[in-house]
Amino acid sequence: MNVISNNKAMKIQQWWKTHTSIIELRKVINYFKEELTQEDLQSLSNKCNSINIYCKGDGAGLLGGCLIDMLISSFFKKKLSKYTEHHNGESDMKIFDIELSQKKINGKSSIALDWSKNNDSFVKEHFTNHVLIVNLKTEKWWSKSPKNKDLNDLTNYCQTIKSGLYLVDKKYCKNFIKLSSNNKTNSLIDSSNLYKMLMRSINMDLFMEIPPPNEIIGFEILNAFEIKN
Repeated sequence: MNVISNNKAMKIQQWWKTHTSIIELRKVINYFKEELTQEDLQSLSNKCNSINIYCKGDGAGLLGGCLIDMLISSFFKKKLSKYTEHHNGESDMKIFDIELSQKKINGKSSIALDWSKNNDSFVKEHFTNHVLIVNLKTEKWWSKSPKNKDLNDLTNYCQTIKSGLYLVDKKYCKNFIKLSSNNKTNSLIDSSNLYKMLMRSINMDLFMEIPPPNEIIGFEILNAFEIKN
């Protein structure tokens, strides 16, 4: 009897944590939709595209990624009064004191939660914060499914992933997203798991679309400077 009661209590506790996470993220996405106009999002899309065009060639991907991350942070800081830059652990920002880890992708991708390559004896907790994924490219990732798809995986991989802001709750990530590794990190989210995170965001109504670029604007590094009074 006690075992049944304990199991029930654990399920209730897990449900409540997930429910609370969704409430937090719904507050954030509603705030985005209230404060960010289509003009704002179009401007962000055009500027990110301008950086991508500017940063071409060997090694330019890392530079472009850094510049776009800086641009997104400045964009949020200017447009969102409830935004606070907050670098602590996996967190990059706070919205309403809700900590978020920001990841930027450009269509089909894999991402790392951090770039540390620790030995197997070192165990680090991941998904300590909700995740904000900024996708800058609308794209169908697979015509059918990933080549390494598990036989028990029932995910429909044929959906087109739109450019936009995606919020994913940490409880879901902890329970369902499997991390892998490569020669640079032990906390790699491969493209199939990343796709599941994005679909989770869509299914939970935690997604806001960003329009595709509609004009080419120049990028000039000298224009990034201004005199502070």
